[in-house]
Amino acid sequence: MDEEYIAKAIAFKYYPLVVARTEGSKVWDIDGNEYIDFLASAALYNVGHRHPEVVKAIREQLDRSMNYTIAYLYEKEPVELAMQLAKITPGGFKKKVTFGFTGSDAVDSSIKIARAYTKRKHVISFKESYHGTTYGALSVTGIVKPEAKEYVYPIKDVHFVDFPDPYRNPWGIDGYEKPDELTNTALEHVEKKIRDLSGDVAAVITEPIQGDAGVIIPPPGFIKGLKELTEKYGAIYIDEEVQSGMGRTGKWWAIEHFNTEPDLLVTAKALGGGMPISAVIGKAELMDSVPPPLLLYTHIGHVVSAVAALTTIKVITNERLVERANEIGGYVLNKFREIMEKYNIIGDVRGKGLMIGIDIVKEKETKEPDRVTALKICWRSWERGLILITFGKNGNVLRIAPPLNIPRSDLEKGLEIIEESLKDVLDGKVSDEVAELMQGW
Repeated sequence: MDEEYIAKAIAFKYYPLVVARTEGSKVWDIDGNEYIDFLASAALYNVGHRHPEVVKAIREQLDRSMNYTIAYLYEKEPVELAMQLAKITPGGFKKKVTFGFTGSDAVDSSIKIARAYTKRKHVISFKESYHGTTYGALSVTGIVKPEAKEYVYPIKDVHFVDFPDPYRNPWGIDGYEKPDELTNTALEHVEKKIRDLSGDVAAVITEPIQGDAGVIIPPPGFIKGLKELTEKYGAIYIDEEVQSGMGRTGKWWAIEHFNTEPDLLVTAKALGGGMPISAVIGKAELMDSVPPPLLLYTHIGHVVSAVAALTTIKVITNERLVERANEIGGYVLNKFREIMEKYNIIGDVRGKGLMIGIDIVKEKETKEPDRVTALKICWRSWERGLILITFGKNGNVLRIAPPLNIPRSDLEKGLEIIEESLKDVLDGKVSDEVAELMQGW
């Protein structure tokens, strides 16, 4: 029925799991099968599925009102949420906030803001980046093939440069051994692009850790150096934290790992605790450079989603989930590095907090990506009771992103399932045909 009635362009389906119920770190399908969730609906449920406090807050709000547009009148909760976001995002300057529904529209808003403030048109983004699929977001997304994008005529004046991937990069630099060389080389290419555009650059947009590219963590000095370049040339630094924010990496925002304050910060996904909401938080003078109604949506700051987001922030704070992500993430990374020593098909293990990527290769020496093997590991993991998918610029990276409050027992069982599934694949117990059934990245 899905194939008959739902447009095919909305999805990369992995396996035939039809969700019937969710709770915490568990998912049940319509046949009653139980799964541990290592995907969290694409890093969305940082506080777990149906967190009781979030559900309670939503129900109470629905008993009061469903929403009234703040385009013409006022509601309290969106203002309270804006105040909270201003407090927990980097930067001691005065901030303002605008809202949306998903990461894509928030990216669009950030581009509008940067262009309005600078009165410039060019935007620099990074190859293999993922920022969404609304017009502006798709236009600055680097992981979607140009031949696919050209059918819908993306916005012009967007330029892509290489992101400094320590494991695989076009310059052949080992970024783990020579982080400064990789940083300097990447920054030189960014600066050259700015100069080629005669400085007419409104913004540089980047994920501080590239997510769908496969959890690509740049060398320590790159993000700060990039911010310095934007300051030098008067461009706006847009920090896209749709996937990496809300405690996922062991800090509220991934950019905090690099001691950098962005001009604009984009958040969505985990912000609403399961409800659709996004936000752009930025310097007040930038935010107010856009004339009304160019950031307006009828349901902007939807009160039910705003209440859910306020409660999500409260839960992350009270349950110390930022600290827990850091602690549990370190444990998971160490476990995978131990596993890596035993299997030649794990080429790299990388991550911050519970944003982790396991790079599956044909052999460590060549680093050749092995997408089929990665897909087969996911299939067998599903058969064993674990939701696990791939992503990455080569489609070969196992995506580890469970809820930040996942019980230790579920975490341990999930790790056990992955290693058992990996063994089954290497022992020839999983057919290559399953990879043909999986669309995947």
